[in-house]
Amino acid sequence: MSSSSYSSWSVNRTPKIFKVNLDGNLYCHHKIVVVLRMAGPKSVRHGDQFYGCPQWPLSDCKSFMWKLDFDNFFEAHSNCSSSPVSYEKLKNENLQLQNKLLLEENKVLKRQIRGKKSMWKQPFVFTMFFVMAIWMYMLK
Repeated sequence: MSSSSYSSWSVNRTPKIFKVNLDGNLYCHHKIVVVLRMAGPKSVRHGDQFYGCPQWPLSDCKSFMWKLDFDNFFEAHSNCSSSPVSYEKLKNENLQLQNKLLLEENKVLKRQIRGKKSMWKQPFVFTMFFVMAIWMYMLK
C-alpha cells in the first residue's frame, strides 16, 4: 500500500498594516523607519527594491513591502483627493488629535487614581463605624 503526501501553499489573507507618517516615512512593527533593500539573485524579482525591517535578521518583525507597490499605493491615493490639503495643515491637525488623545488618556488615569484612593477610604470608614458601634454597645 502506498501513501502519498502533498504540501499546499497557504496564502496569508490578513491585511498588512503599516504606519506611514506625513513625511512619507514607512515604519515597521518595531516602530522604526524601514530600510530600502534590493532583492538578491535567488529571488524571482532579482534587482527589485523593497522595504524591510531594519533589525533583520536579528529581530525581524516580518515587515515587508515592495517599493513599487508602496509607490503605486500612494500615487493612487494622491490622485483621488477631493480637495488640496497642505502638508502643514495635515501636520497641525495630526498634532491636535494627538494632543486630544493625550488629554483623554490623562483624564482616564486620573479617574483610576481617584478610584484607588476611594477604595482605601471605604473600608476604613466601615471599620471605624463598626468599632464605634461595638464601643457604644459595650458602654450600655
